[in-house]
Amino acid sequence: MNNSPIGVFDSGVGGLTVARELMRRLPREKLLYVADTGRLPYGTRPAAEVEAFTLQIIRFLQEKGAKLAVIACNTATAAGLEAARRAFTIPILGVIEPGARLAAGKTRNGKIGVTATPGTIASGAYVRAIKKINPALEVYGEPCPEFVPLVEKGVPDVGEVRRTAEKCLHPLLEKGIDTLVLGCTHFPFLADIIQKVVGEGVALVDPAVGTVAQVEEILRQREMEAALDRPEHRFYTSGDPETFKTVGSILLGRPIEQVEKIIWQDQKGR
Repeated sequence: MNNSPIGVFDSGVGGLTVARELMRRLPREKLLYVADTGRLPYGTRPAAEVEAFTLQIIRFLQEKGAKLAVIACNTATAAGLEAARRAFTIPILGVIEPGARLAAGKTRNGKIGVTATPGTIASGAYVRAIKKINPALEVYGEPCPEFVPLVEKGVPDVGEVRRTAEKCLHPLLEKGIDTLVLGCTHFPFLADIIQKVVGEGVALVDPAVGTVAQVEEILRQREMEAALDRPEHRFYTSGDPETFKTVGSILLGRPIEQVEKIIWQDQKGR
């Protein structure tokens, strides 16, 4: 047994979708969660800059004793996963490949939509990952950066979310998709409204589900599972701790008692 924590990070509160699934599925594991809200958003930043942030944060998690790291951010996965795997010895997982596998398994007509940040869409990471699984599948991407600040509010305006979803997702629905990947970890928090916009005929894919299944498998294979009766999770943010505590508690569905402030020495992450 290995009672060291699992490290999880995102540009903000979106990665709590992954943290929430980890807590549900692996209740004896403790987590270290980093919300880099001081440098939010990632989706409109250059890929090289996001890669630098990724390496910096995983280094921080490793120094805090993380036995495994999850890049719970699609933009950071696209920009920094491979570099991180070269730089560190602990297992590192992203959210794109597990999401791609779920989507490829769900589609019935072979037409998959991906909605994400501009950085994730521009990277083409989901297209490559899904095509690697099945080259015959058609994959269409559409950025929707407006969703991120709506989630960061904690209690988004339903009407505003619906109008945003209708605008962003209309081009994908015109393509005839039957599966939609919520390719930003913020987006599943809006899933109920998004489902109403796209209709019941379109299956939504939350990459967090596949990612946590992969974490579970790695821990089992490497005999790294924890055996904690009451794991104590720790939260860090480069933004305002009180704001993260308030919004994070709402989204996580359980109280976050304490949030520690991180001040990066170099705001560019290098």
